[in-house]
Amino acid sequence: MIPYPYIIKQNQDSIFLYNHKGLIVDKIISSKIKKHKTVEFKEKHFKILNKKNDSFYAFDLLDSLNFRPFKNGLPNHKNSAKFIQVQSNIDIGTFQNDFKNSVWEYKVVEDENSNPNKDLELKQTIKFNDSNVNILTNYYYQGIKTISESEIKEYNIFKIDDVYFLSYQKEVNNPQTIYQIVNYNSSVITLRDYSSREVKDISFNKTQVNSEDYNQLINESTYYSNCFDGYQGEYYYGEDVTFNKGNEYLMDYLSKDAPISDAKSGYIIIHFNINCKGNVGRFGLIQMDKEFKKTAFSNTLIKHLLNKVRTLNDFPSSNSQMEWLYYKDVHAFLMFKLHNGKIIDLCP
Repeated sequence: MIPYPYIIKQNQDSIFLYNHKGLIVDKIISSKIKKHKTVEFKEKHFKILNKKNDSFYAFDLLDSLNFRPFKNGLPNHKNSAKFIQVQSNIDIGTFQNDFKNSVWEYKVVEDENSNPNKDLELKQTIKFNDSNVNILTNYYYQGIKTISESEIKEYNIFKIDDVYFLSYQKEVNNPQTIYQIVNYNSSVITLRDYSSREVKDISFNKTQVNSEDYNQLINESTYYSNCFDGYQGEYYYGEDVTFNKGNEYLMDYLSKDAPISDAKSGYIIIHFNINCKGNVGRFGLIQMDKEFKKTAFSNTLIKHLLNKVRTLNDFPSSNSQMEWLYYKDVHAFLMFKLHNGKIIDLCP
């Protein structure tokens, strides 16, 4: 099965293709999935690049948005999808009724899909409503919350044979992760995430936060959503996505009223995404001293910079200008150089 963003089911004489809502969208008569062969659905042609007993890698020859080929059009193994065999016999019972009455917390396990980050801890609090889900991401530095951002997605829970899935949904052509529900009780939901190179189990833990307090936290956060979650470009691809008012303005704006609480020298690098609307989010933080070794600056300074950066909105369009590489959002960063606790330079 491939849970990003489709599911494949193989029977003895046929292969089914399911969408992110658990609905059958196609079926072909075939008994085996073989290496170097192509599984040809009407709108999905999966070229099998490698195969093992419990998994295989495939490349959709008809989908260059999510499966980016080389410039010559040949399949790029790096951008293929990994199909992993899934088995389950759990009974989630009253799950669909119970989980909507609570607020859940998830300590984010970052992977290669995340922005570079060594110094921020990310926690999400999640509330499932009747048809959509609120996701509140809190960024902590040295145990103290610095900024919060929120997002709303649709979701669906479905079952294929004896396997249960939870899927998020946005626009039709915006791929979202499909999680396998592997366990559930009144206090913990355990999900299996196949969207990174290494399969990982994640846990949603029930909190004591009530709906009224949670809604207030959402209202106090900044809304951010990628326009296309499949892939983010870099700010220097094509036409540079750099701040319209220039670095001199940025330097003045970001360093104004910046606290000087210690005499450290070094670098603070804030990573973030810029979406197609010019908004910023999905933050990461890396700090180094003058010898490029790990260090830590004051809580007040980091909070000041993160809160300033998240207000930036004067960026040009981040949409891809290249036919062979599709994206709508870009990854960018700002590196602050400090001397004796004072910001003296900014790049890029």
